[in-house]
Amino acid sequence: MADVRAPSLNAVRAFVHAGRRLSISAAARELNVTQGAVSRLVQALEDDLGVPLLVRAGRGVAFTPEGEAYHRQVSPALEQIEAASRFVHHAGRSGLLSISAMPTFAMRWLVPRLAAFRDTHPEILVAVTSGDGPVDFVAERADLAIRYGTPPFGGAAFEKLMDEEVGVVSAPALAGPAIRGPADLPRERLLRHATRPGAWAAFFAAHGAAAPEPAQTASFEHFFMLAEAAAAGMGYALVPLFLVGDELARGRLVQAIPQTHRPAGGYYLIVRPGTERLARVGVFTAWLRREAAAG
Repeated sequence: MADVRAPSLNAVRAFVHAGRRLSISAAARELNVTQGAVSRLVQALEDDLGVPLLVRAGRGVAFTPEGEAYHRQVSPALEQIEAASRFVHHAGRSGLLSISAMPTFAMRWLVPRLAAFRDTHPEILVAVTSGDGPVDFVAERADLAIRYGTPPFGGAAFEKLMDEEVGVVSAPALAGPAIRGPADLPRERLLRHATRPGAWAAFFAAHGAAAPEPAQTASFEHFFMLAEAAAAGMGYALVPLFLVGDELARGRLVQAIPQTHRPAGGYYLIVRPGTERLARVGVFTAWLRREAAAG
């Protein structure tokens, strides 16, 4: 059997990213190169191996049988190489720790606490980015992620930080003696969270009330938007109470009804595979665990 020349690592990386997204353009964005560069690298890899790996499919690409088998084997190998490289780079140079967190959680809970972390651990430089969907550590270039949901999380190590208690909040003008429980809430004023479409139904069910019929009410992508809309008098928002503590304390928002609910999901810290042994990951994780326990 003839020897096969070891392929370029850049070519393998381009192929893995293109195959992961089934898109040349998405791979180019992740790698910060042109689409033409990705295409040339994949073509060079195909020339080295002597078989086609990807074929055009609509606006994207699709695997050939050989390409799918090759991707299944080289993708984890590339992850190991990148993880090892990050480990050596971080250990030998700066103490950078990159964290992907949900926007409102980052704004209202995490970031206000980071000054205290910096004071006690000035050697660790924290970089926070926002992320709200499934964690993609490669695309987000993150070491850690904080997400709401239920495990597992794609095979990554995780630990639960906290539960949440949700309550109904509104501007003071919309609260009053006529609004005493879930059944009293006007259905046409129930503001919705775009990524938690079943939240109101679960809340009503938890309190033995009939679920509201689907209504054409305002919808918002993030809790900070939902809270602002409620404070402006648009309607009633179902939000994690710990994320609106300041508004409640200042009186911009009030709890319209006393009933609350604890959903099944929770807030989880997810660790990028290969970074578990980084000292800065352990330090930050221990600090985050203490902060979450303190409330």
